[in-house]
Amino acid sequence: MISAPDDREDQAFSPEPRRVLLANPRGFCAGVRRAIAAVEDALHVHGAPVYVRHAIVHNRRVLKQLEELGAVFVEDVSEIPQGAVTILSAHGSAAAVKAQADQRGLRVVDAICPLVAKIHSEVAQWNSQGRHVLLVGHADHPEIIGTTGQLPPDAISIVADLASVSALPLPDETPVAYAVQTTFSVADSARLIEAIEARFSNCVGPRSSDICYATTNRQSAVTQIAPRCDIMLIVGDPTSSNARRLVEAALAADCPQAFLIENAEDLAHIPLAKASTIGLSAAASAPDEAIEEICSWLDGLGFLREEMAGPEESIRFRPISVVTTEQAPPHLPKILADDRAAVDTVLMDAIGDCPTRNIRLADAMRYAATAGGKRFRAALALAVAEMLGGDRGSALRVAAAIECVHAQSLVHDDLPCMDDDNLRRGRPTVHRRFDEATAVLAGDALLALAFEILSDPRTHADAAVRSELVLGLAKCIGQDGLAGGQMMDLYPEADLSREGLIDCLNRKTGALVRFAVEAGMLLGRSNAQTRSALKSYATDLGLLFQLRDDLLDSEGDAAIVGKAVNKDKDKSRETGVTVLGAETTALEVEALLRACDSALEPFGISAARLRTLARFAARRDL
Repeated sequence: MISAPDDREDQAFSPEPRRVLLANPRGFCAGVRRAIAAVEDALHVHGAPVYVRHAIVHNRRVLKQLEELGAVFVEDVSEIPQGAVTILSAHGSAAAVKAQADQRGLRVVDAICPLVAKIHSEVAQWNSQGRHVLLVGHADHPEIIGTTGQLPPDAISIVADLASVSALPLPDETPVAYAVQTTFSVADSARLIEAIEARFSNCVGPRSSDICYATTNRQSAVTQIAPRCDIMLIVGDPTSSNARRLVEAALAADCPQAFLIENAEDLAHIPLAKASTIGLSAAASAPDEAIEEICSWLDGLGFLREEMAGPEESIRFRPISVVTTEQAPPHLPKILADDRAAVDTVLMDAIGDCPTRNIRLADAMRYAATAGGKRFRAALALAVAEMLGGDRGSALRVAAAIECVHAQSLVHDDLPCMDDDNLRRGRPTVHRRFDEATAVLAGDALLALAFEILSDPRTHADAAVRSELVLGLAKCIGQDGLAGGQMMDLYPEADLSREGLIDCLNRKTGALVRFAVEAGMLLGRSNAQTRSALKSYATDLGLLFQLRDDLLDSEGDAAIVGKAVNKDKDKSRETGVTVLGAETTALEVEALLRACDSALEPFGISAARLRTLARFAARRDL
């Protein structure tokens, strides 16, 4: 127990109440919380130990807490056992570090702060334009080391003060661009940028400030209250750049004394006795418990807390995916592309171009069935059938039938009476490209075509197998599958529970994923153990796929995902994000991915394609 010193004798000479002005905002920022959560989540998903290159944040107290959970902090990837789960710090890593991690087969999670990633993108773009990059920051800071490591050494220079700008060995007419360390002093960066622009006439900079919003807000808050204080206390770690900048900001604002402290025990060495007004702030990497301990100590000295007004920080970053960078075999993307082309050939042949059929209907069917997309469900059926020794020709026909059903479901989903979407796979939806009536009929025709394909003897010589395929697909799309799930989605129960949500997702999305896997099993050779493992994989994968879709809808970019986003929120639909929260949904995705990998363990290397398809469902990056 820490006890406060007794300075009541000194207080007798201080007639006014003693105050501690609490700067706002202070303490953890969204980026720091995100980085810490990444380590905790990785430990939860992968188990200990999880290796972290460099301090995930600059605070020894935080690092100790993570070490107790099983994190191991190292300074170089060469210290990490081959194949281990490895987290790269929020400060960003040089390209050479990532390459070394790949060479060692490390399973990497990159916890880079989005604001640092923005700078990495900027400097790469400027370099491609032929500009020399001037990086404003401290040469020994991990963020600066990581950023300089994005470019060749002769393409980037570090400037930390006015003298270094003048000393740059560059002609004044050199095309340059500047970037700034996210935790640099706001005032110092302004002076340096002014000097850079004064020397180099052909100069560009970022469209918005590189300095982190949290750095700017905390420095501004300190600057506002420091002139009113006898002493300014900054809670933070000596290794923290943004903590040291806060001390500098307090002194620059004419506070007589400013101290950097880690905990309440440090107050014993600070002359508080005759101070009537103390200011307190905390670095973005300082934990709440350290701040509260110090405030409690000051309470014991008779100081009254006063919260100062300040901006509310509402910024939230997407949680870091703790799926690791285990690489798929390099030929796999080509295999998937070849599979898609082969499935599309079967689809085109099945739709046909018979002159006695309605041309507009056939055009709409082709438009719906063969536009864009990865053919994910088709790829599943093909991968399972191939792994189990099934005939590829049969598998391609089953895959085509699955795509017919999937296309039909999307056509109907997009209709005004359902989701009313104008964009699908980066182009107009069927009812926008044609009309609503044509879209409905094209969907109906595709559904009928799916059963026609499955019941055709060309799909499988054994009528019993064909019968099982037809029955399985009928169940998949009926009351206990797609249709039932869609009704649950359109008319959810009040106060939807986690169990109710999962039941809905398992029907509306999971049913067709499960059928794809089960159809592949019907075409190959399997036993009870094989079927049990693959059914478990399929169930987890279907849920994973839809939860990832929910995250994309709430946080994604329409230009990237090829369809409207935020539509569930706009329609007040219940999703994984609304029921579980974004962070919990992201964690569920990672846990389900691990479950998929676990289910495939009995199949060894033969299940490589299925593992990669699961990772694609979680990451959407193939």
